[in-house]
Amino acid sequence: MPHRIHTISRERFTDPLAIWRDPDFVFDFADAASVLQKWRDPRKGQSSREALVLGMSLENAVAVKNIRRRLLVTPLTPLEEEDLVRELEILEYIGNNALPDALLQVNMGELQTKEEIEDFIQKHLKGFEGTAEYKKQLTESLRTLEELTDIEITDRFGHKLRIKREEVMEFLGNQLGNWLARQMPAKPVTDTIVRPRGKIHKKKTFEHSILTSQTIPPKSIDIDDIVVMKKDRNAQIYMITDISQSMRNVVQGTHFSRLEGALLTSLAIFYYFKRQGRSRRTNQKAFRTAVVPISKSRRIVSSDNELERFLLTAVAKGRTPMSASVRAAIEHAKVKKNTQNRDIHLIVVTDGRPNELIPGYNPTPSMSLIKYFEEEREGIDPVTRNCYIEINSLLRDVVRDQSRTWKVSYFLIGSERMKLTDVWQDTRRTLRGITYPVVIDPSRMDVLAKTIVTESLRLGQSTSS
Repeated sequence: MPHRIHTISRERFTDPLAIWRDPDFVFDFADAASVLQKWRDPRKGQSSREALVLGMSLENAVAVKNIRRRLLVTPLTPLEEEDLVRELEILEYIGNNALPDALLQVNMGELQTKEEIEDFIQKHLKGFEGTAEYKKQLTESLRTLEELTDIEITDRFGHKLRIKREEVMEFLGNQLGNWLARQMPAKPVTDTIVRPRGKIHKKKTFEHSILTSQTIPPKSIDIDDIVVMKKDRNAQIYMITDISQSMRNVVQGTHFSRLEGALLTSLAIFYYFKRQGRSRRTNQKAFRTAVVPISKSRRIVSSDNELERFLLTAVAKGRTPMSASVRAAIEHAKVKKNTQNRDIHLIVVTDGRPNELIPGYNPTPSMSLIKYFEEEREGIDPVTRNCYIEINSLLRDVVRDQSRTWKVSYFLIGSERMKLTDVWQDTRRTLRGITYPVVIDPSRMDVLAKTIVTESLRLGQSTSS
């Protein structure tokens, strides 16, 4: 039944490229940033709707003036004069009542689409007869609203693409997910060989055989030396994203800010693993993703609707309560039922230092970190020092958890010169024994997404002998 399998597969696992993109349009990370900026700008859609209503009001006033002039200077039959008077009454009512009310509703954000504006104006016309012709003109005028509120972008070759506002997140997610999938190798390169009973970790097996045989190279490999990688591992990924004041800075050589780059990275990773889950013929998703904004709200963004709301409303402002956000992600991973049996990958993306403490928290950091701050960093701000101590304590506790794998990745947004600063030195000493911080150039945020996916795919490749 190959034909049936092909048909079912095409219906259930449709190709996003065939749906979401013009094959002639070349879409890259910079185009995604441009779409995100236009989508997040609340003035664009509202100003377009206001301009439309004002334009309709101007056209209506011109029509009223023309009808009055015609009634005064043009010889008319009684029937023609009656029709013109009736049309004049309708237009005057629309200009004096319907359009001002519509403009007020647009300013208040009550009318968002052209259909809502059209329905609102037509409700004012229910008391009038003979308004069919004006309704037809109204529909033609409102067609321009779609062109004004849709988002249009042009690629480097001049090809244009128009996107509806209500489809922006789905469009961006699919485009970035597919773009990220094309950056990854078709088959991950690992040091394993496939056997009928699972994957054998060659490197670890070789090390075990050296220890047992006490010879280099070992003369033979016993059955007890074979180390098999665990096959089916499910992971929960937390993107802990900085949205503090400093993330508002515009990236040099681009037209988007650090915050927008971090938002696009979160969206790309969210949809990449969502796309991977669709391709699996199982009911359980191998990877689940959630975004944790570094803010006072302490929220966990894990659904499509929550992610859309976060992308639209995220503003770079305030301080950096990083330790509290890390703690919120850890507690979410431990408490929620659907994450208790999963390996955890905590990913921190920031461009500076933490600067807000957790109220009532008593950390238990490593003694070497306390010694470092006492002997080498006496002049550091006490709040910043205690924040680093809290992060060290939280992450040390989870990486020592033997019940499952906890992986930590820490990314600092900045140039290579950051490695010469105290921020890098303090961060590196705080994460000693936990992970190694990675500096990501803000102009290469696309590299960040690829690096995170590579690290996440390695999660769960722990060994068991």
